[in-house]
Amino acid sequence: MTASAATTPSRVASSPAHTVRAVETEFHIALSRTKVAAGRYTVTAVNKGTVEHGLVINGPGVHDKLIGVVKPGHSASKAVTLRKGRYDIFCPISNHKMSGMNTHLTVR
Repeated sequence: MTASAATTPSRVASSPAHTVRAVETEFHIALSRTKVAAGRYTVTAVNKGTVEHGLVINGPGVHDKLIGVVKPGHSASKAVTLRKGRYDIFCPISNHKMSGMNTHLTVR
């Protein structure tokens, strides 16, 4: 009983407390939240487009964090710790960023 109680908090403590979804289409990224509190998040890229997309996060303490390259109809997730500041979120594939797949997340 004691061993089980000891392992449960460890699992809970290591799992991200918050989520941000980034829905990608040609050529747009829609975030589920554009302002969040600092902390640990699961960022999920959801490709609702017809071509492959990816998702990268750049900001305070996070440099070129690739969430994943996602095929149409699929998603990819990654846990990341976000500190106060502004984060650039974009698709790194070809010229997608310059075509409009670039947005920002503000962390307070």
